[in-house]
Amino acid sequence: MQQPLCPSASTAALAAAAVFGTGAPVVAADAVKEYSLGSSYSVLVDQAVPSVEIYTHSGAEVWKSPSTHPFISASIGLTNFSDASGNFEITTNPTSQCLSPAITSVTQPNTTSALTLAGAFADAAPSPCAAWTWTLTFSTNSTHPGLAFSAAIATDSSTPPDNIHLAHSSPPHESFYGLGEQTGLGNLRGWRVPVWTREGGVGRGHEPVTTYLNGDAAVSGAFAGGSALTSYTAVGSVVSGLGRWLVLAGAAFALVDLASNETGSPLVDRADAWAAVGDRTEGSGEVVEVMYEGSAVAGLLGVAEGGNALLGASGAVSEVTGRQPALPDWAHDGAILGIQGGQEKVEGIVKDALAAGTPLVSVWLQDWSGTRLQAGAYNVSISRLWWNWEADAVLYPDWAEWVPHLRSEYGVRTMSYVNTFLANVSSKTTGYTRSFYGEAAAEGRFVLNATADDGSPWTVTSGPGIDAGLLDLSNETTVAWFKDLYKQQYYSVPISGAMQDFGEYLDVDSTVSISSGTVSPRLFHNEYPAAWARLLREVVEELGIANDTIGFHRSAATFSARDTNLFWVGDQNIDTSREDGMRAAISSALHVGFSGFAQSHSDVGGYTNTLATVGNITRSAALLGRWGEMGAFAGAAFRTHEGNIPQVNAQAYTNASTLAYHAYNARLFASLKAYRKSALDEYQQKGWPLLRHPAVYAPNDTLAVAVVDEVFWVGEALLVAPVYDVTAKRLPVYLPRIEVGSDGASVDQAAVQYKHLWTGELFEPGKTVVVDAPWGKPGVFVRWPLKDGEEELLQGLWDFVKKENGTVLTA
Repeated sequence: MQQPLCPSASTAALAAAAVFGTGAPVVAADAVKEYSLGSSYSVLVDQAVPSVEIYTHSGAEVWKSPSTHPFISASIGLTNFSDASGNFEITTNPTSQCLSPAITSVTQPNTTSALTLAGAFADAAPSPCAAWTWTLTFSTNSTHPGLAFSAAIATDSSTPPDNIHLAHSSPPHESFYGLGEQTGLGNLRGWRVPVWTREGGVGRGHEPVTTYLNGDAAVSGAFAGGSALTSYTAVGSVVSGLGRWLVLAGAAFALVDLASNETGSPLVDRADAWAAVGDRTEGSGEVVEVMYEGSAVAGLLGVAEGGNALLGASGAVSEVTGRQPALPDWAHDGAILGIQGGQEKVEGIVKDALAAGTPLVSVWLQDWSGTRLQAGAYNVSISRLWWNWEADAVLYPDWAEWVPHLRSEYGVRTMSYVNTFLANVSSKTTGYTRSFYGEAAAEGRFVLNATADDGSPWTVTSGPGIDAGLLDLSNETTVAWFKDLYKQQYYSVPISGAMQDFGEYLDVDSTVSISSGTVSPRLFHNEYPAAWARLLREVVEELGIANDTIGFHRSAATFSARDTNLFWVGDQNIDTSREDGMRAAISSALHVGFSGFAQSHSDVGGYTNTLATVGNITRSAALLGRWGEMGAFAGAAFRTHEGNIPQVNAQAYTNASTLAYHAYNARLFASLKAYRKSALDEYQQKGWPLLRHPAVYAPNDTLAVAVVDEVFWVGEALLVAPVYDVTAKRLPVYLPRIEVGSDGASVDQAAVQYKHLWTGELFEPGKTVVVDAPWGKPGVFVRWPLKDGEEELLQGLWDFVKKENGTVLTA
């Protein structure tokens, strides 16, 4: 593990004084005072520079003031959010920033468990600075690893700050990962990442679809194309290749600047500048800064020592934020098949899938509540759901009897669908028993339209013709009401879980009101995904079925992992693009894994079709098959999706060849059960992710650190290289060096190799090789030799290879 050592006090003071501020004096060594913090940390404070440095007693750097930037500052200027159907444009506006903090006192209780620095700002302008004072406290924490920190700005004027800023230095080689789902990105160094839950976007920078959607608000709302920074998650935790980690305790908007060249300048993440103007330039700076909305910020930070740096940091983060509950055992046994179309169609596909040799554990029926058609290009309609949570009388007339019939007759479970909305069903042509929209509107269960002043719901639009009310989850009576609804409408029938969709749409402007105006939508926005997950988890816990059901989410908050046993990486385009396609599923999973969500998966085959004059995005059998190969290794569950225009997509059940390919991939997934469960046991015990970036085991390999999605580790024994050029039959793969193990111990480079799963051929680490990759055989390499116990855990995979190596697939 690379860790900078604690410099001498005099060296630190002289170096900082030489470059920080304007005319900062060079001070004598005795101006630097050292304090013990608990039994593990030393703090160096120089009031003259000013600067703060924190090291562990073994010399690992935890926090160090930047030499060219203030370690604490404050600013005027609220971030602007513009929302259209959950697509939030963001423009930060940190004006009038105070950049000259002065330390006026350092206090510490006799126990040495805390240290508080206090001070003011010496800026001559802007005018608020002279009226502001600040405090910064570090303390040991008995219940969590690392150090707790809290900072606050106080004022004796009528102008409080809108944002508080904390900053520390970062050496040029430090890499960063996490902050929830970050799609299409690898090492986050050099990026500024907004912590704000919103629609992920369609394209996220891949062209021409991004510009097409961002350029026409009438298609799906302004900024529907998204950007490199749009994310379903609002997760304020980050880990570094040096083992450092940080968790923000609050849920207000934050901008995390990971050593960009644009520190302090506005972030512009809008439809007219989807690449986030000024956000990412070549190279990087050496300042990590968190801008947090409000006058106070708190959290925990630390550095992992004595083990693998990235795994240790990930473990510390998830120990603080909570870990996902374990998946039920049945989830590892085979495929969850996404189907729409009604009882007769579903049961026919179940029979065909089983006959084709598919280990089928469940069907997932998102259309259980009925569908409606949304107008699309070329007169091809898009199938959308009726958000009224009861079984549709036409598609599933015998729902209550048919669900247990599938289980008893075929051994196949049923999963359904729920989201945060209720739609007005007055125009539903197939009829309805209850209008939950009508009930919720009458009882004040929705987010309200504050401008109407008549108690009417604030209306959410999800494309043309689809309007709904959004549940007000800040209101405990609404939470209790929907919990009762969920128990009755879902689990009165023995389903085995659901996609638990959305969570990102709460607007923050003056048009919305929650909890009768007593709760700020701006502050609750990032809390909404956590409240949604908590509500649904409490239902299955209260019913006593939490250990036998799956609830999978795409939205997330910093502390929501504990309430969802499966994350799904959201809506990918049905293509192979890095920004928003098949490749994006891997980068997303790697970052959420570093953020404490080890149990994740993607829609096998992708979700988003686009039919437009600029180009059509539809699914081929080759893409479906290759995505399935990848998903067999990359997912904690294996689930398909038909896509948003099923009729233009190849499906797992389209014909004999797609059935055979899907059955093969499902068997491959099932063969990994013992190995995957062992890796997830490590997550439960240590917080280590299932999918691991190559930098975990090759921290000094620059090619490995630069990986975005080309390869990934599953546990410590399997390196996987998906076939993104889906029709290719040969695959070039860079095999990263293996420098350290999961325990952090150095690996003898001469004693380790890669063994190609399908041929047994051995390769040296640190080289690019080319291997055959026919249908069904992605690039998979075993770290060789295996460690004790791994041979047995991989026996299912060995048996699969022995039995299936001659299987011929077509696509």
